[in-house]
Amino acid sequence: MEELQPAQLAAKFINLTSRHIFLTGKAGTGKTTFLRSLIALTHKKAVIVAPTGIAAINAAGVTIHSLFQLPFGTFLPKVLPTVDVKEYQHYHTPKSIIKHLNMNAIKRRILLDLELLIIDEVSMLRADLLDAIDMVLRYIRKNNANFGGVQLLFIGDLHQLPPVVKNEEWNLLGSIYKSAFFFDALALEKNQPVYIELEKIYRQADETFIHLLNNLRNNQATEQDIALLKTYYKENYKPVLTDNYITLTTHNNKADTLNKNSLNELAGKSYFYKATIEKEFVESAFPAEKSLELKVGAQVMFIKNDPTGEQRFFNGKIAVVKKLSEDSIEVLPDGARYNLVLEKYTWKNIKYSANKTTNEIEEEIAGTFTQFPLKLAWAITVHKSQGLTFDKAIIDIGDAFAPGQIYVALSRLRSLDGLVLTSLISNRGIRQDQNVTYFARTKELQEDLIVQIRKESDAFLKHSLLQSFSFTTLDNYVFEHVFSYTKDEKRSTKQTHLAWAVKLQQDLIALKVNADKFLKQIERLFIPDNAESLNLLLERTEAAENYFNPQLQQMSDLIFELIETVKTQKQTKEYLVELLDMEAMFYEQFKKIKKAKAMLVAANAQAELTKEDVLALYASTKREEQIKKAYTLPNKEEFKGSTEDFYSKPKALRKPKSTKEPKEDTKEITLALFKEGKNITQIAAKRKMSIGTIEGHLAHFVAKQEVKATDLVPAKRLEEITGVIAKLKSIKLNEVRDALGKSYAFGEIKIGIAAYLAEGN
Repeated sequence: MEELQPAQLAAKFINLTSRHIFLTGKAGTGKTTFLRSLIALTHKKAVIVAPTGIAAINAAGVTIHSLFQLPFGTFLPKVLPTVDVKEYQHYHTPKSIIKHLNMNAIKRRILLDLELLIIDEVSMLRADLLDAIDMVLRYIRKNNANFGGVQLLFIGDLHQLPPVVKNEEWNLLGSIYKSAFFFDALALEKNQPVYIELEKIYRQADETFIHLLNNLRNNQATEQDIALLKTYYKENYKPVLTDNYITLTTHNNKADTLNKNSLNELAGKSYFYKATIEKEFVESAFPAEKSLELKVGAQVMFIKNDPTGEQRFFNGKIAVVKKLSEDSIEVLPDGARYNLVLEKYTWKNIKYSANKTTNEIEEEIAGTFTQFPLKLAWAITVHKSQGLTFDKAIIDIGDAFAPGQIYVALSRLRSLDGLVLTSLISNRGIRQDQNVTYFARTKELQEDLIVQIRKESDAFLKHSLLQSFSFTTLDNYVFEHVFSYTKDEKRSTKQTHLAWAVKLQQDLIALKVNADKFLKQIERLFIPDNAESLNLLLERTEAAENYFNPQLQQMSDLIFELIETVKTQKQTKEYLVELLDMEAMFYEQFKKIKKAKAMLVAANAQAELTKEDVLALYASTKREEQIKKAYTLPNKEEFKGSTEDFYSKPKALRKPKSTKEPKEDTKEITLALFKEGKNITQIAAKRKMSIGTIEGHLAHFVAKQEVKATDLVPAKRLEEITGVIAKLKSIKLNEVRDALGKSYAFGEIKIGIAAYLAEGN
């Protein structure tokens, strides 16, 4: 593998492995540019989140709290007996969050299908919040792997804004966490991210300044550095309004006062420009002033890069207002020869949704905020200056500021030529947080990144193949669906379709038997870094796709057919939602198999799969028509909402179609062998089926009270299982297994669920 730049290495880790990544870099190294490029190209289903509303808008993502439905406040992943919790202290636990978790179908689908979670501005992310994300992903995805099997990309500069933790919060968190930074989350203890640093600086070219910033960033500021900074100290410096200096200060009220006073000093009329806000856009995330007051001669700053791509201005560029009217603004950017007539810019509030046809994660515009991309710029807080670039700045922060914030302020400048310090800075004031310094050392200690990519990419490819042909999740889902038909036929329309559901389960069980055999083939054939092995595996995978996918598609077709029947029946709203969700599960299995083959093709060609390649795999006119028809109500109106709102006022237009009787039930053969005295292992061997399949057959007869559950599971263990089911009020396999522990097999739990249902629960 040729020598790669850090950004290329990061992209390869994301596309070819499942390792978590921390992508960092000094201010101005292009982290945001990398993020936009990645989203456009990666084949993985990705979502961008950020700790605050403004950071989320700037990253074109959503907030962490909104995506994961997390409450604000302290999260304790475990409550230690040594923690002294005061009466007034409030905190959240996994149990309390799950209790109030009420995700709609779309959000749940997004988290189920998620492959890559990108967290921007990660310096502000608290360790306890990251652990809460881990907990929710494991719970929703029914997957106890780290973050429920989702890969994480952390983007940010830890030398910028730190997490905010109040003293009373740290009294609780300090007994669990080494620090409040994300890298000390419990979820990362055994899964440390790969540390990749973007090193080319696009903002500064002055070597002396770059050296100074590096020393500040790495806790290595020397006496010479302090002396150098001292030469830029000017006590009580007050620039002329036309000097184009911006003051960086610590607090909002100080910056606002400076801007307001400077504007008042200007003669002339004030003009007010009101933002246009459409649909959803919360005030705390407004990216610009709701009402912008300007006068001719005002010093302003652009708060966006030039959207035309002509680079007439950039985020942080200073300008002076030259001409104003009721609906137009002309400014002269610093260093420019001609005035610029500004156009309004529209910021988007993004929400994620699932495409009805492909189930792929898509961005949806929930609301917009339209305003001139300007703000008064005689002063700004260090907090709001992140990501901005200035030619001249007065830095007024003193030495009583949070660790690392002097670096943030100084790194906004292009060069030392534009620097004025109005307070002296001591060595104590520029010390970085020791936890950040310690974490940064992991970069030097980690194995060569290219070697890691080679190792990890083989493991990722094998894992992806095994996941694609594992029907366990789908089998468990259909099993739970079949056992949800618990009402009397005369009182439930859904109950009349039990025979249909049983037949679907039978067909899937038969298909899973062969899928399990193919999983063994993958294990046997996969040899890391072996071209011959990959070729043979590709050949077998193509054959497997040609065998499994037509049958999965046929099962999807059967569900779509039933949906059309059910839409004509009364009181079936919830059942329709169940059927749509179940079809989505079958289609996801179909997609995984298609993608698995595409990954092998790319690996054979030593190429990388792209988003475009993957989306092309799922293009299907037939499916588009099926989905459109499924979401069309009997009165021919197309349904616009989520599956949760599906068909709110069903109308019976015709009598229900009669359901065909299923063919001879293969489970009856299992029952006959069991009655002959054979045990589960003997039946599985004789029928050449998996033990899980035979257990599923017998669970069916336990539910029908034709087989005693105690003949299959010891009475004491059975009592434990049914007790947990009653306590949880859930028959979901993973939930019951999590509560019981790994000493209980899924087969035993299936029998227990069947016994519980047989008792009329």
